[in-house]
Amino acid sequence: MRLIYLSQAFYDRYGDCPEILKKRTRPYACLTIRIEEMTVAIPFRHHIAHKYAFRTYGDCGLDYTKAVVIADERYIDAGRAQIEQREFNAIKSREAQIIREFSKYLKIYRRAMEHRDEPCYSNIIRYSSLQYFEEYILKQKD
Repeated sequence: MRLIYLSQAFYDRYGDCPEILKKRTRPYACLTIRIEEMTVAIPFRHHIAHKYAFRTYGDCGLDYTKAVVIADERYIDAGRAQIEQREFNAIKSREAQIIREFSKYLKIYRRAMEHRDEPCYSNIIRYSSLQYFEEYILKQKD
C-alpha cells in the first residue's frame, strides 16, 4: 500500500478516457494496492455519492469506481503524494479491509461485464474507470 500520483505518461496513454479522473490544477492522490497480481491505484475523492468507496470522513474517501490498473511503473509519478492527515489516519492499518472491499467491487464489475445487456449493470460499467483496463481484469479472472 503506497500513496502515489499518476504520471504524465499515464495521462498520455489514457488521457482521452472520460471516466479516468484528471484535474489541470492538481493531481489526484491515489492509494495503490496489490490484488490478483495487479497493481491498482484508487483515487482519493470528495463528494462521493455512491456505495463503492472506502469512507475516510464524511463523503470523502477512496473511490473504487475510479480505480485504474497500473500496468507500467512509468505510470507512477516520482513526486511524493500528500493527503490530509485525517484521511491518512483513516486508512492506516486498514489495508486488508480496503483490499477486501475493492475485491467485492471487482466481483460486481466482472458480473456486470458478463451481463452488459442488463440495465441493472449498465451504470456500473459506464461510470467505472475499469472499463479501460478490461484486458487486465479478464486476464486475472482466468
